[in-house]
Amino acid sequence: MILGVILLVGGTAFASPQPRIADRHSEDTLRVMLLKLRRHHAWETREAIMGSPDDLRDAVNDETGAARQTLADRLPGMSPDPFDICRNLANCPQAPQSLHVEDDTTIDDAFLALARPWFNLQKARGKAVVLTVDPGIGVRLTLEDFPGLPFVTLEASPAPTGGFDVALDDGPEAAKAYAAERAAVLPAGPLTAR
Repeated sequence: MILGVILLVGGTAFASPQPRIADRHSEDTLRVMLLKLRRHHAWETREAIMGSPDDLRDAVNDETGAARQTLADRLPGMSPDPFDICRNLANCPQAPQSLHVEDDTTIDDAFLALARPWFNLQKARGKAVVLTVDPGIGVRLTLEDFPGLPFVTLEASPAPTGGFDVALDDGPEAAKAYAAERAAVLPAGPLTAR
């Protein structure tokens, strides 16, 4: 009888196994899985576009002149900083209208790079810039006493080809207003007369 109870209890235990803890997944586990998948996909995309690092290194060594520099800029850590634009007013004849970034970690750098010419211009004019950051609007630069343009709005939106486009909402009109005010502020000299 005791043997019958042991077999009955043992058979029941094998018939309905309890789920193991390792089989239970949480949102965090899913996030990690998606992150691994995204990294793998990014690596495959990079390999398809650029080839292996050895192939690229060999191609750089085989080229000369401008073609060599173009290929060298594709090597990891070798490209110039795309956000290092318009550091001073004299070297910034036109305000950039948009930048493309591959991931959301560089969106802030793109916002800063697009706003920099406006900060420099207003500083040269002796006027203020008031910042407003709103997820529904974007980054708004309110420009004190700026003729015909009371504010400039910068927005980030997903690009159809991947990554994000960070751009001036008022694009061409804002660029024209910037160029006109810059010309009025800067005296015509060797850097500005073109």
